[in-house]
Amino acid sequence: MTDQAAGQRATIEGFRDWMAVILMLSGGVMLGLVVAAMSPVAHEAAIYFANSGDGDLVAQMIVTVPSIGVILGGPLSGWIIPRTGTKNFMLAMLGVFGIAGSAGLYLESAIFLMVSRFILGLATAGIVTSMITMISEHFTAELRSRIFGFQSATGAAAGVLTIFIAGQIGQTYGWRAPFALYLLALAVLVLGVFFLPKTAPMARPAGQAKVPADWKQLVAMWPLYLLILPMFLAVYMPNIQVSFLLRDDGIVGPSVQSYVILTGAFVVAISALCYGRVSRRFSGAQILMACFIFQGLGITLMGLSHSAVPIALGCGILGIGTGIANPLISDLLVARTTPDMRSRAIGLSYTARYSGDFINPLVMRPLAIASSLHHAFLIVGGLFLVGVVIAVLWRQSLGKTAEA
Repeated sequence: MTDQAAGQRATIEGFRDWMAVILMLSGGVMLGLVVAAMSPVAHEAAIYFANSGDGDLVAQMIVTVPSIGVILGGPLSGWIIPRTGTKNFMLAMLGVFGIAGSAGLYLESAIFLMVSRFILGLATAGIVTSMITMISEHFTAELRSRIFGFQSATGAAAGVLTIFIAGQIGQTYGWRAPFALYLLALAVLVLGVFFLPKTAPMARPAGQAKVPADWKQLVAMWPLYLLILPMFLAVYMPNIQVSFLLRDDGIVGPSVQSYVILTGAFVVAISALCYGRVSRRFSGAQILMACFIFQGLGITLMGLSHSAVPIALGCGILGIGTGIANPLISDLLVARTTPDMRSRAIGLSYTARYSGDFINPLVMRPLAIASSLHHAFLIVGGLFLVGVVIAVLWRQSLGKTAEA
């Protein structure tokens, strides 16, 4: 689809247009809710589930199990959207998100809670894939780059607000209370019925075979998908691990923990708003390299720190890389795929993103048991920085080879 394709808008005009954009951006809000709502109360949940075995691991898996749903739901959503229409699928997933997300208010069993969180992940994959697909369907390239930046900023801002609110109500009403925040999706569903633009299912003429070259678009982007894995293992460090890092330093209050974690989310929002300007000055490869540098520095600083302020600073440095990485990935995928493959490429990207989320505790917990959580942070942060050095040297060697 070219920028001059019928139906694509180069400007946002009128009340209905603005409402549509706001509702499209709400996908970022739902994404921010998935992990952030439980992050400040993860330590309290670990105490509650201590009788189930390793309470820390149970709580971390409850936080991260939606990632399994996203991993599986990303490709599934990409396959369903062309057959149902983007709006219809997004509205359905908003309903599932609200019901499954709020189930934590009353579920007692850790297993049942994990199942509801898995379904929440499936719905999240559907919402974010629909959202990015809808933006690419209705806006030209220049405008959608700005909207992708706003989307990432909106999600980060929602994460900031969610972490703050979850910390406050979790401290006052207990660790279950933040699950009520997922009911916001039902309000978005009602508004979406009236204001989201409708897209008809993509018709395929009878007997038309799938074009093998289409799938080559996805295969050609395997290096990007591969880089997303470690990048998003780092992205979710504040939400999954920082609560326990602070606990090891004697900082256990949900309210204080929420202030530390939301520092990173606040910086993500600011960084994402700068994406449009950054993307005009630097190449995608340069931006990706910068993301890994900021992530490595942030994680290393958190590993070296033993009080709230420097750990919060580490979250902020990490957040710089996260803020520009999210819109960059969406921009690269949309620009490099045709409309019939776009939702599939986007869905696969969320599979890669949440694979990084899911493996986070599986990587960090064994390292923490072998030494300490602070040492685990230092190891991971050091590997990121070493990886950047190797990548720079490799690119330089390729350049010298090409000149020879």
